[in-house]
Amino acid sequence: MNLNDEYNRIETLTGEAPSRQETIAESYNLTLYKLEFKNHAPIVAKYGRPKLRNHLALEYQMLKQLNGYDFLTTPKTIYADDQLYLMDYIEHKPLGHHQAAEPAIAQQIAQLHNIKAEKFGFEYDTIIGSLLQPNRFNKNWIDFFRDERLVPFADSCYEQKLVTTEFRLKIDKLTLRLDELLTNNHPPTLIHGDLWLGNILTDDKTLKALIDPALYYANPEIELAYVTMHNSLGSDFFNEYQNHHKIDDGFFELRKDIYNIYPNLVHILLCGPEYAIPIEAVFKRHGI
Repeated sequence: MNLNDEYNRIETLTGEAPSRQETIAESYNLTLYKLEFKNHAPIVAKYGRPKLRNHLALEYQMLKQLNGYDFLTTPKTIYADDQLYLMDYIEHKPLGHHQAAEPAIAQQIAQLHNIKAEKFGFEYDTIIGSLLQPNRFNKNWIDFFRDERLVPFADSCYEQKLVTTEFRLKIDKLTLRLDELLTNNHPPTLIHGDLWLGNILTDDKTLKALIDPALYYANPEIELAYVTMHNSLGSDFFNEYQNHHKIDDGFFELRKDIYNIYPNLVHILLCGPEYAIPIEAVFKRHGI
């Protein structure tokens, strides 16, 4: 595959063929390019053959939904098919330190969390990394978290021989205690779903864009938990967020680590079995 083969299509969409391409990153059988033009503003192209045929279409569909919220800073989507996804390029500092931008990030995420639905889940299955993220609607958050997050992803880890039988059985034991460990008192809330430092573009001082969502309606605590997993956002984010939404007692001390079992399962599948270690720590803490 060669991105040059797509230049006629890109010219049709932008009115101009690229004059230069620069490889930014590679992941999930996809290469990320910055395309520059003589007159048109630069754009990003994701190009390749992803494992899921509709991977790029799902990324496009989710980001296009966020484009519709004027309170969010996101790159504009341009086009997607099975092999090519185009969006605006945003100048930023790669994997920069976000502390100065944390209040602005919190304000935008808090506004996103104002969007509610009748049920937990989403209108279609979305994508997290390169994995399909199931989103069958459920009126009960704890049931949704068990049936659409913990169990299917733990099953995949076990089927791929990335975790032991004992580990898989411990997930089942944990699910039997979710009613005592989690709360069910938040309405279904739209979340970004993959809010980590790699998907937060800043210039160190200001928020430039939020990218690569994994949308669904959830208890917003699962979003807040994930931003702590890679130390993506810190106290300035949480202080500002709490000016808009209360964080219930027990979140940081208890529920955060329960919720982060899900992204750790995702990371086992994408990165390797070492991400089982923090999950084992949760088992031990709760006597499982």
